[in-house]
Amino acid sequence: MRTAVELLKYLITLKCVNDPENNIKPSKQCVEGIKEILLDKKLDPDHIEDEGYHSFIYTLGSGKPIILMTAHFDVVPPGPSWTRDPFLGIEENGRIYGRGAIDDLSNVAVMIYISREIERIASRLGGTIIVAFTGDEETGGAHGAGKLREYLMTKNLFPSYMINGDGGGLVVINRRRTSFRIEISIESKRRLVHGIKMNKRYILESKYRHAAYFTPGSDVHPLIKLAQEIDSEDYYVSKISGAFVKSNVLPEYVEAEVVKETDESKEVHEVDKNLTKLIKTLLPLTRILIMPEYPSMYGVTATPNVYRFSGDKHIIEIDVRAPVKKEGYKNLREYISMILEEYLPEASYTIHSGVGYLDTPKSSRIVKKAIKVLKELRLKPEVVERAGASDSRYFSPFGVEAIDFGPVGGNAHGPDEYVEIWSLEPLAKFYKKLVQELLTPDEKGFSE
Repeated sequence: MRTAVELLKYLITLKCVNDPENNIKPSKQCVEGIKEILLDKKLDPDHIEDEGYHSFIYTLGSGKPIILMTAHFDVVPPGPSWTRDPFLGIEENGRIYGRGAIDDLSNVAVMIYISREIERIASRLGGTIIVAFTGDEETGGAHGAGKLREYLMTKNLFPSYMINGDGGGLVVINRRRTSFRIEISIESKRRLVHGIKMNKRYILESKYRHAAYFTPGSDVHPLIKLAQEIDSEDYYVSKISGAFVKSNVLPEYVEAEVVKETDESKEVHEVDKNLTKLIKTLLPLTRILIMPEYPSMYGVTATPNVYRFSGDKHIIEIDVRAPVKKEGYKNLREYISMILEEYLPEASYTIHSGVGYLDTPKSSRIVKKAIKVLKELRLKPEVVERAGASDSRYFSPFGVEAIDFGPVGGNAHGPDEYVEIWSLEPLAKFYKKLVQELLTPDEKGFSE
């Protein structure tokens, strides 16, 4: 039987890239590879497909309570600056390197590896464990976790608890903000001006590549830096390029051809008036002011991470994270409309996602049991908020007690992503012990 480490290495080689900007979904090789692993272990999964995205679901045990265990197998594109092949699953110095190593194939590997032990726990104590692996978490989850939620409701298997394997650091994550993707487009409007042409290059200054962890006031975003300089120096923009990967990945660099208009220059250059206005308008668009609906360490963040020129239109995608619930979409739409009407009236925009959030009280049964398990494993009993979104957002708003959890690693969404091999063993123990705790009735039943 393959170990969790061997499973992880193999999963990385399947290249489960999810990149809608380039019309790439997890491939047939990826989907068939995961299905083959599950069938080989006789886990007999149901296979859900929705608009080219795939999920696998299997059930262990029977009866109440119902616990949902999830992880996602889709990964972001590799992007630049890797020093190792991102799809080889290289083991080096106690780590496994590869795209998806920490986000989120290590969780998939561990959950598959312990499934039979989980089944024995459920058979002994009673209760149903649903294990699901989704294929579109990186692009919002509507075709994965969203369809999973519908499936479980239809089958009368909606869970009381959710253990979502999509975290890090061996800490319990009980809160995540709602995420949105704003797409703004405007037609090109070119003109000729007398002036001095300059080539500019701006570098990302951030510890992270995942957009959710961008910290305004500390980190420097290359497109926002360009916007600030265009505004302060009164430049025109001719064209832009950069290391644009996807909407929730910070670009490593941005390059721009700009022109400083002056009648004294004999040089004539073509500039794009609307592209210039679009970039300048990023200043208010990345300082979004909407009312929070619950406390958050991270507040509201907005990062413009994708630029492309399609047809005759300039398009920018902005990743937004906000601690909002029911009123979030409405308030965000009103803010964006106000800004564009004032500064970019010719533009059109669309707001995507905003489907949910994770907000499980520390007083909940699942969090209390998780803390107990961490103490038993001599791990730090820490409950934290994290900046990124996850599939738990499809269940937390429906009253499911949900947490996110994951191993120790780094560089999620960035170059040389890795997971610490030693952390996979306590990860597996945590999942097994937490399932056992949740299936064991308290003095007053399953509620405290």
